[in-house]
Amino acid sequence: MRAFAKTTLAGAVGRLTPGMKVLLPPGCGEPVALVGEICRQAARLDDLALMGGIHLGEYPFARPEAAKLRVATWHMSPRLEDARRRGRVDFVPIRYFDAVSEFAAGGVWASDAVLVHCAPPDRHGYLSLGVSVGVALPAARRASLVIAQVNPNMPRSRGNGSLHRTQIDAWVEVDAPLLEYPPPVITDVERAIGRHVAGLIPDRATVQVGVGAIPQAVLEALGDHRELGVHSLLVDASVGLVERGVVTNTAKRFHRGRMDIAEAMGTRRLFEFLHDNALVNMESSAFVHDPTVIAQIDRFVAVNSALEIDLTGQVTAESLGPRQVAGIGGQFDFVLGASRSRGGVSIIAMPATGRDGTVSRIVTRLAAGAAVTTPRYLADRVVTEFGIAELRGKGEKARAAAMIGVAHPKFREELERDVTS
Repeated sequence: MRAFAKTTLAGAVGRLTPGMKVLLPPGCGEPVALVGEICRQAARLDDLALMGGIHLGEYPFARPEAAKLRVATWHMSPRLEDARRRGRVDFVPIRYFDAVSEFAAGGVWASDAVLVHCAPPDRHGYLSLGVSVGVALPAARRASLVIAQVNPNMPRSRGNGSLHRTQIDAWVEVDAPLLEYPPPVITDVERAIGRHVAGLIPDRATVQVGVGAIPQAVLEALGDHRELGVHSLLVDASVGLVERGVVTNTAKRFHRGRMDIAEAMGTRRLFEFLHDNALVNMESSAFVHDPTVIAQIDRFVAVNSALEIDLTGQVTAESLGPRQVAGIGGQFDFVLGASRSRGGVSIIAMPATGRDGTVSRIVTRLAAGAAVTTPRYLADRVVTEFGIAELRGKGEKARAAAMIGVAHPKFREELERDVTS
């Protein structure tokens, strides 16, 4: 049993020591006040490593004034580049499902301390982790030190997403808005992609999408569908589909009527929807990202994005050549799970070009040094604004022809020459 001792920001961070590995919840769940205090105490916290994934804040821990801190991340960002050049960033190439075990006790990156961002305790003493349960919850349950930022603005979500006060060593009260992830602006290109993807999603399917303009466009294109389910991530556009009766989750074989969610990234509209909502079942990524769980969901449709795809169907969603710019995330988890789902399908969706139309994102072969996020044998459908390439079960020649067919017309001739040369 832990003390659940109320303290100040300075007092809470004072429990951290140099060289510790400290896990942060990602996205809208980042405990901004605690992170800010760590940066203020950075001079004494030599080689303390902050660990996490997507961050929406200002990355104060990567600035030169916090140079004694280190960062270990499974999702690279341009905001980390300067710190990486200074040797203070370690990118961990790991899929989300494995991050649950590797960043918890017993793992390679075992956390010495976990920071959590919680709603106030209920009458039974349970504090909901609200919008960010995925990796933080299982790590906190096994960490030597757990510090909570308790915030009345954090929604109290239902499901398996809470810690009891006896599982928390120290806490600090911070009444502040959560970090928000506003819906991205979408263009005609994303709308075209969204329509193509929506045409591949049957009624009664369970859909997984990520963040960004294309997932937003896909969700907006699903308005005429029926009895859909949502799995993994909740964003503002998902709320609209629930309110319109499109998302009901009634066709699922388990947790019927509920969506299983590890993270919620959005605005206050989403946070209000999430609060005490029986339709949302928050779970750790040990459950949500488990391919064996996903495989039990009929008609599971995984929709993910890419930076570049070659003519065999190899996908990189994380690097530009050898330069790491993002992470594996949950893409491989969901692609693998969809491949084992009855009626399941994996869709990789992206614009056909990059750099304002000057380069093709469909290439003969991935750039030298590029990381393969999804292997060719798990690529089912590739979608661009120019159509749908069906790859499942096809040989190399048929795959190349299908991929060239969805490339931008101005690059098709060049791709065809590369294939025949």
